[in-house]
Parts: sequence; C-alpha cells; structure tokens
Amino acid sequence: MSESVLLRDHRAGVLTLTFNRPDKLNAFNDELTQELLSALGDAERDPAVRVVVLRGAGRGFSAGQDLEAFVRLKTSPTPISVAEHLRKSYNRVVISIRSMEKPVIASLGGIAAGVGLSIALCCDLRVAGDDAVLTLGFSKIGLIPDGGGSLMLPLLAGLGRGLELAWTSDRIDAREAHRIGLVNKVVAAADLESDTHAFARRFVEVSPIAIGLTKRAFNRAILPGFAGWLEEEADLQEEAAAGPDLMEGVRAFMEKRKPAFAGR
Repeated sequence: MSESVLLRDHRAGVLTLTFNRPDKLNAFNDELTQELLSALGDAERDPAVRVVVLRGAGRGFSAGQDLEAFVRLKTSPTPISVAEHLRKSYNRVVISIRSMEKPVIASLGGIAAGVGLSIALCCDLRVAGDDAVLTLGFSKIGLIPDGGGSLMLPLLAGLGRGLELAWTSDRIDAREAHRIGLVNKVVAAADLESDTHAFARRFVEVSPIAIGLTKRAFNRAILPGFAGWLEEEADLQEEAAAGPDLMEGVRAFMEKRKPAFAGR
C-alpha cells in the first residue's frame, strides 16, 4: 500500500498535517486536496485538537497546483471549468481554514508557490524557515492569484507591494516576507518543525473560547465577505483561463522556456 498523500500527527493538542508528495514538491492534485479537506473537517470537530499546523514533506511547503493534473483536467473529454475546479477544491479548503475557530499555522520550509502560497496566506499565522522562498507565479501562466490569494496578499502586504508581487511573480526570501508582514516568525530551517510546534503549543495554553471568539471577531471585522469574494475570484480566474495565455504559459513552464503571451 502506498503512503498517504497527507500525514497526520497529533501531539499535545497540536495536529500537524503534512503534505506528502515530496517528489512533486507537494503540488496539489485532487487526492491531496480531498484528504486535506477531510482532515480539516475532522480537526474542527475534535475538541482534543486545539491547534492545526500545515507543513510540507521534503524540500518545500507546496509548489501549488500540480500542472500535469491540471492539463489533464483541462483537456479531458469532459473538461471541468477553472471556476468549478476552484469552487470544488481550494475555495473549500480556505473557507475551512478561515471558519475553523482554532489557530491554523503554516510552517513554511523551502518553496511556497501558487495556490500553495495562497493557502498559507489564508492561515492565521505563518512560521518560515530561513530557507523559505515565496512566489505567487500565477502571472507566469496568464492567471490571477486564486485560493484567496488575491484578497490575503494585499491585506497582509499592502496594495502596492501586493500588486508588485502578483504581477511580477518575483521570489522573495523569508526575511523579506517577514519584513512586509507575510510571515510572523523566521527560524533556522533545521529547527522549523520543532520551533513551529513550540509556537503552536503557546495557543494550546490559551482559552479555546477566547481563541475561537477572537478569530470569529477578526473574521467578521476584516473578512466579512470572504466566501463571496472567493466566488468572484473564481469567475475572474475563469475569464483569465478562457484566453490563449493560460495554455501557452503552462506549455512554456513545462518546456522550460519564456512564454509568448498573445493577450486578447
């Protein structure tokens, strides 16, 4: 039997969920997405789970959408629309993260890209190893940030810096991510797992009622239209994906060449 694409480890009130596709830099396919949704639902219902940590196995947190799986999805005899794909997958994941009245912490080691970065930004807190590299990457394949990234990036980094990072898909290191507010802490890469767990344990010791109601208050104050925005974001992504630039960008990425975008 092959090892699960999502590993669960529950210790002292902290549930660690590890994306386990290291050969693909933990890129998301349908199996990993559905396993994560199931695990988040279980965590929300389990009173013994006080904090959830998301991390990646191997050399990265997540490289984002598995593009090979995405191409199969787009070119199948009955292709699913990009908007429908988002509504069935990543939108459900980030709504689950935001609505769970428990701390959800992203532990970022190595690459965090695309929707992998968007999911991290939708978490409550982020701890980065000093080897972490963050990039959106959507613009390189003719798309917009999705999975809540178009909202959370400017919320955390500001409008100007957010637009710059979204348009350029520049890579930034952990120190720069901390400077602009995308991560809460930077730790030595070798200590990332233990330091993240120690950080998470701080919130196990806080009243779960206070934790939950504070998160609810912040959501209502700052993100009251989060679910509605995800619907609009999916529609905008569908519009972007309808043009020729998406498949040109994907082909260029796979062929390791510069894309030749045509625009409208």
